[in-house]
Amino acid sequence: MLAFAPVNSKTRNLLELAYREFHSCYHRTLDPISFAHQYEDRKDKEIVAFLAALLSYGNVRTILNSVEKVLAVLGPHPYSILREQTEFPSLKGFRHRFTTDEDIQIVFSWLHTALNREGSLESFFSCGQKKLAGPLKPHLSSFVNRFTSLPLPPALQKRRTARERNLKYLVSDPERGSACKRLNMFLRWVVRKGDSIDLGLWNCLGEDQLLLPVDTHLLKTLRQLRWTRSKQATWKVVEAATERLREYSPRDPVRFDFSLCHLGMSGASLRDFARDYAKLE
Repeated sequence: MLAFAPVNSKTRNLLELAYREFHSCYHRTLDPISFAHQYEDRKDKEIVAFLAALLSYGNVRTILNSVEKVLAVLGPHPYSILREQTEFPSLKGFRHRFTTDEDIQIVFSWLHTALNREGSLESFFSCGQKKLAGPLKPHLSSFVNRFTSLPLPPALQKRRTARERNLKYLVSDPERGSACKRLNMFLRWVVRKGDSIDLGLWNCLGEDQLLLPVDTHLLKTLRQLRWTRSKQATWKVVEAATERLREYSPRDPVRFDFSLCHLGMSGASLRDFARDYAKLE
């Protein structure tokens, strides 16, 4: 059961303090989004952001190392490589926790087909529509199911069957109750207007449709705010926490996501953070 505290000025001030402290280019260098900022072409940025987001689970240093390895085999123009080639560079021996080189090859193949059909991930996500209306959940679930149903070469299809459980974790579906932290984070990156952190590449969704990317770090912060009692990051927690944030930032409810995430990564509790700031004032 979710336990909501009323909107109050102390919480608003705390959110704004965290934003001022952590929503910065310095903290961007410690985040997987930093890889997308290294590319000039928006098509490359979109692909890099997607791959970086999928691998964003576990220790941040391990995440950065794994993303770097995947991007290294794609070279300076990952969009062109994935769209034009049918055989992709080998990542033999690659492993990022539950994700193997085979999983990445399957994702590469899905990206190849999606890009050839629609030209970009945004067009594939939106089915070519300029604007998607209504809640995000059905759109995200549709994307996941269409993307993971794209045809694969026979050899990869065999491996896909063996890796089904891991692939469902890697590209998760909100209809199964998953918090979909990494896909929600990817959408934040590509939808929110560029502000030195996010990229602002997509127009098919509005900032007000985005949902909070909730993982174990952020869940701890939500519990400290008394916005949830849940011990698991679920889609219900995502929707409820986003509604709470919407009261503080109606048009851009995930505005505070990056700062709250990095506050959690810093190891500080909200109470410690507020106390330390009070000492400086």
